[in-house]
Amino acid sequence: MTGYGKGSAGSGAQKVNALIKSVNGRFLDIKIRGLDINPSDEKSVRDFIAEKLNRGTIHVNLELESGNNTQTLTFNKDRFESIEGILLEIQKKYGRHLDMGDLINAADLFTYVENDSMESKQLLKAVDLACTELVQMREAEGKKLKHDFEERLIIMKNLLSEIETNLPSEFKKREKKYKNRIAQILDNTALDESRIAQEIAMLAEKADVTEEVVRLESHFQQFSAMLSEEESAGRRLNFLLQEMSREINTIGSKCSSEKIVNHIIIMKDEAEKMREQVQNIL
Repeated sequence: MTGYGKGSAGSGAQKVNALIKSVNGRFLDIKIRGLDINPSDEKSVRDFIAEKLNRGTIHVNLELESGNNTQTLTFNKDRFESIEGILLEIQKKYGRHLDMGDLINAADLFTYVENDSMESKQLLKAVDLACTELVQMREAEGKKLKHDFEERLIIMKNLLSEIETNLPSEFKKREKKYKNRIAQILDNTALDESRIAQEIAMLAEKADVTEEVVRLESHFQQFSAMLSEEESAGRRLNFLLQEMSREINTIGSKCSSEKIVNHIIIMKDEAEKMREQVQNIL
């Protein structure tokens, strides 16, 4: 699932911002950029994110607070004392006074050092806040997806119920069709009604969709139950949708009624839309 979060911790030049963005992915792939952090801190960040976010491509950007002075001015005391000692020695030995300012400039003694270090505690706090915001965004998206799934399940259940209602008339039409076909083939030949009944019964059994309907209803119930689970269910939902599509296709192949076929087409369309959406579920 997609999501975005931002967290900040610390103050002044030590204030660190963590920006985390997630996009869909089958596995967990964490990409960290921005500030250079030591290996132990990077491992801590990765372990923390892995505990909070199950999968997806996670982009983590770490930065110090924009606008803060992240440089520290330092005085090179050793260099200053070394040069001063040489100048004093020249004055004593040769009687000549040299001005240090004529030999060097301020840049030789004063330098700026990048202050890019931070406390591990503050770093993890910023990452924690960013993850919390991202998870909240994911949960909001999840609620919308759940509502969408529930509405589509209702549509499919109603269609399946209508199909069950039409199955007896479907069977009668099929039986009549078989009898007429056999009669045409045999023309005026005397018919063995019992044998014909047996053949029709065998054909009807092959076309019976009772098992498929029962399994499909079971899949609907399981899918609905999984939507309310707290733990990750994306892969199981995806598997159930594959099974639903299989049963829907089988029912469609066994039924010839135009009305039932139209219902099957709508159900297949709803199942496909759900399959596309379930790719976004963890």
